[in-house]
Amino acid sequence: MKLSTKSRYAVTALFDLFFHQKKGPISAIDISRRQGISIDYLEQLLHVLRKKGLIKSVRGPGGGYLLSKNAKQIKIGDIIRATEGPVSLVDCLDNANVCKKTGCCSTRSLWKKFSKEIEKVLDKVTLDSLCNGDIK
Repeated sequence: MKLSTKSRYAVTALFDLFFHQKKGPISAIDISRRQGISIDYLEQLLHVLRKKGLIKSVRGPGGGYLLSKNAKQIKIGDIIRATEGPVSLVDCLDNANVCKKTGCCSTRSLWKKFSKEIEKVLDKVTLDSLCNGDIK
């Protein structure tokens, strides 16, 4: 499994919000500049993250984005699933129709176990623990 820039940049954007939201809503352009992410791409990601309930937007002068809940409640797995979809090492775990061996595959259970373990790790790490360097 290789994470795309969508999930990596989404985690980075939320990391930025965590550190700067004490000043109030953070504009996409400020995140873009600080993190070196294209504003167009970032706005697409922020839209997805807002729709998934991880951030909220504030309109008007001084508007921008804020975390929608406490960083201790936002799991890195939530961010990955919001941008990438389900965590799985192989396509057949999400869609049995992609492989004709799905029903009799000798390795599918292994890939399923690995995927579940990765998901457990991603769900164990919160945005708060990541931002505070407290990953165990």
